[in-house]
Amino acid sequence: MPHPFPAIAVALTLTACAAVPIIAFPTERPQPQSPAEIAYITDILNTLQPRSIAENREYCGYLGLSPAGDFAISPPKRGSKAGCRPDEPSAELRVLASYHTHAAYAVQYDSEVPSFEDLEADIEEGVDGYIATPGGRIWFNDADAAQATMVCGLTCITADPNFRPEPDSRVLNSYLLDGLWDRQNYTGQ
Repeated sequence: MPHPFPAIAVALTLTACAAVPIIAFPTERPQPQSPAEIAYITDILNTLQPRSIAENREYCGYLGLSPAGDFAISPPKRGSKAGCRPDEPSAELRVLASYHTHAAYAVQYDSEVPSFEDLEADIEEGVDGYIATPGGRIWFNDADAAQATMVCGLTCITADPNFRPEPDSRVLNSYLLDGLWDRQNYTGQ
């Protein structure tokens, strides 16, 4: 699929490559997404969420299958207030998706939806992704479909006690990549 914003894709790729090489994963998932996968990653994100909020830092890593076929994650890596690049997973982990939190609530960030860069990075890496928001939502980035879909809404996992829904910031149930671009540029994020 051609990138809707080719100059941005090149700039993002060059920036990412200069700092840390992008990890390339097989385009085929080892298994389709399942309710068990969603339940597992929901528990993981709910466990990470209080620390992410308290420290106002994103945490990230990879979700996959262990050699025994059980769900497992790579160790969570502490990121910044507005970003996180996971360490390369062990060779034993058959990667299904990335995961990350969006840190504590801050008015200046439109953090209740995945950012354009969140979905773009998953597409470039060729891996799906899960994102937890300060309001307690979980999103699923489908890299092949270039679409972010809400898995569960407000407070389905631990939410930042300081979180306040923004009255002018309606959250849809799903966004395509260009929809996230439009939202990000409309909100000035």
